[in-house]
Amino acid sequence: GEEYMFRFNENFPAFLLMSIIVALFMGLTVSAEEIIRDRKILRRESFLNLSWNSYLMSKVTILFVLSAIQTFTFVFIGILILEIEWAMLLPFWFVLFTTSCFASVLGLNISSAFNSAVTVYVMIPLLLIPQMILSGLLFSFDKLNSVISTKGKVPILADMMASRWAYEALVVDQFVNNKYEKSFYTYEKIESQADFHASFLVNELDKKRKYILDNKDNKSDSVQQIVKKDINIIQQSIQNSFFKKGLEQELNGEWTVQKFTPAFATKLDEFLGAYRKFYQDAYNRVVATREADMAKMEKVKAHNYSLNELKNRYYNESLADLVKNVSEKERIIEYQGKLYQQINPIFVDPRPSGRLDYRAHFFAPQKNFLGTMVSTFLFNNMVIWAMTILLYITLYFEWLRKLISSFEWMPLKLNLSGMNFLKKK
Repeated sequence: GEEYMFRFNENFPAFLLMSIIVALFMGLTVSAEEIIRDRKILRRESFLNLSWNSYLMSKVTILFVLSAIQTFTFVFIGILILEIEWAMLLPFWFVLFTTSCFASVLGLNISSAFNSAVTVYVMIPLLLIPQMILSGLLFSFDKLNSVISTKGKVPILADMMASRWAYEALVVDQFVNNKYEKSFYTYEKIESQADFHASFLVNELDKKRKYILDNKDNKSDSVQQIVKKDINIIQQSIQNSFFKKGLEQELNGEWTVQKFTPAFATKLDEFLGAYRKFYQDAYNRVVATREADMAKMEKVKAHNYSLNELKNRYYNESLADLVKNVSEKERIIEYQGKLYQQINPIFVDPRPSGRLDYRAHFFAPQKNFLGTMVSTFLFNNMVIWAMTILLYITLYFEWLRKLISSFEWMPLKLNLSGMNFLKKK
């Protein structure tokens, strides 16, 4: 229609990514010539044994203050134009500020490593391109080549990009903590998981049950491998589920092909029927509770506007479609003997394999940090700051400059070795 509504702004997810790229670009450009410009002064003062760390800290402090001002101005104007919720100002600014600080220290590394400003400015686009490609918006991580991707988790290569952490932090925080969704997120999370178990997971498990029953006596080695794999998938899926009533004793030991007798298959069939009914009832209860709460909120006059108006002002449909992965045709996939949920990643908590296992699917609402679940917003910002500290250590010891210098000496070494070879001949 003629009236602008934040709810139907289709460009909002792209705006968040471009905001991160802008923060990276600003951080790189303001720091790109800082050390190159001072090269002569540094050589002259090197005889005085002045503190290299003090020099770097002075640069970092000025750049961080400049980044804070630049990103705050950018976010303030962006919120005014797009009519984003003002409560998102500080989280939005903090992510961009963190990203810009990372880029500033990265720019100082490049400035320290190269002698020409032209070379540095040529490097900036080369550094930004992978940040854009592996941010998570332009390409789905699950669709990347299997050599670099892992189903159900963000690839390690993408974890090396600050844009991936910043974009996920921004998107998850904007969806979960906006003024409308915040009241209903817990309801929608339970509703989503109950629907997934009752509509998709139970059907997949039943298919595998039937396949096992039909092929458990097959003598083919390949068929037997599939049977064993399917048995393991069924047992793991039920063990990871909340509902286990009727199979508590059977889940204690390891399931084998011999255990899959017709009687056991019948018992499993009855269990899956009860499993479906349990989650269907849970879904119906949470929907009824959510609708009752919405009705109560509608009656409260203090809001001064309806829930629909609240949704129009603070909820973005395109962002919701992105974090719910509504375009994914395969609701559930099998990979390396495990089943992975493809839809509604924003409502799925990761299952870490240990205290140090931080990896999770993209748009996970929480992350594992040393055995404790913390919000994605907090965890991702911590990761970017850790990357920034690592870059500062690299800058302090000038590892990048030393690495590039070693490559510069290679042609001379090759020429000398070639001349020695000719002399011998």
